[in-house]
Amino acid sequence: MQQAILIGPDTINRAAVAALLARAYDFDPHRVFDFEQIDLARAALADQDSLVFVLYPAEDDLQHRCRQEESRASEATEHNNLIFLVTSLSSHDAQRILSHKPRGVVYLHEGVAHLHDVIYTVEDGRRAVSNSLTLSAWAARESPLTPREREVLTAAAAGSPPKEVATALGLATGTVRNHLAAIQSKLRTRSLVDSIRVAQDSGWIT
Repeated sequence: MQQAILIGPDTINRAAVAALLARAYDFDPHRVFDFEQIDLARAALADQDSLVFVLYPAEDDLQHRCRQEESRASEATEHNNLIFLVTSLSSHDAQRILSHKPRGVVYLHEGVAHLHDVIYTVEDGRRAVSNSLTLSAWAARESPLTPREREVLTAAAAGSPPKEVATALGLATGTVRNHLAAIQSKLRTRSLVDSIRVAQDSGWIT
């Protein structure tokens, strides 16, 4: 059986995932690294047959740092079997994950049996990436936001609170808040800051 490591933020969530891996796979909990320990992770990847699990997305306060480090982690794992473990996934995240050419993607809510099936598929030399993920990534090329939602988010990105955005756009404050809630739902983000980041990264707002 191949060795495996888990790369992700140092959170309770990561410990829970390590426990899940131990049930689905002969996983050594000591081979767990956060993104600040990327050099140690690289050393652990000396065995090019290792399975590499990457938790995605990270907690909100770690997302920016983790995404900066992902490309570095990718360089170390490009010849390995890279499996992303995700809790939720926006179209933009799907596009980002597929850019790393993973061997597998696992939605953690699907449980240990599904995780085991994906690991078995990858170890068998096949890819375990669903067509729905690819379709989701394609969808990221086009903005899911309406013109009005882009106006509202652009104004919010400039630092204007909802009341000022409402005044500037001739809308009720409640309407602005509804637009922001709709944006967050469409982008599957957890906060306004995250919505702005996703929209800017995707080129939907400047």
